[in-house]
Amino acid sequence: MSPVRHVVCSMLIAGCASGGPPSNAADDAAGDDAPGRSDARQADAPERPDAPANACAFSGVLATWSFTGDAGSQASTPATSTAQGVTAGDVQRATTLTAVSGANSINSSNWPPAAQRDDTKYYALTITPPNGCMLDLASAAVDAHSSSTGPTKASIATSADSFGPGQTVSTTAASTPALTVTNQSATLAIRIYGWTASAAGGTMRLQNTLTLTGSLH
Repeated sequence: MSPVRHVVCSMLIAGCASGGPPSNAADDAAGDDAPGRSDARQADAPERPDAPANACAFSGVLATWSFTGDAGSQASTPATSTAQGVTAGDVQRATTLTAVSGANSINSSNWPPAAQRDDTKYYALTITPPNGCMLDLASAAVDAHSSSTGPTKASIATSADSFGPGQTVSTTAASTPALTVTNQSATLAIRIYGWTASAAGGTMRLQNTLTLTGSLH
């Protein structure tokens, strides 16, 4: 190797080793951000993932209330679980009903004997979506049970239609009434009514678990 080439290689090792043209010292001094400079490392860097299209997106059980361990005569029963960000209010009886003991339930008497619903006698609860989200309800799972002289008819209704006729709830076995409630951005109230009791002392209780199923968007 000639003395001249040896000196050049000592100064510009990368250019000589590759056999290509020597690097431009001005570009090297300017750094990777020099205008017009092509940087393979930047071109090949993985892109950042996009933010979720809808941070509210959820479908499934929105809230659950368990009556296990309750005395029946308690004033209310809080929710035991909720979907992330959802707020669920306690299950409680209307003040027109009378608290009655009954293991693993919330229990009441003084249901109306009439053949039509009394709008003042019900169990109540609420559900609120996370801030900035909309809530849809699809169904409820209700385990209501009446004594031999308690209500023979029951229904579940919501504030979405000002507690209209609602959907039928069984008073002898667990049932899953469908609910069609959409695009709720604020607190939604839910009531479970009972009527056609044959005696004032007849009871209807909510037992085991109560759940609301639907979606957030």
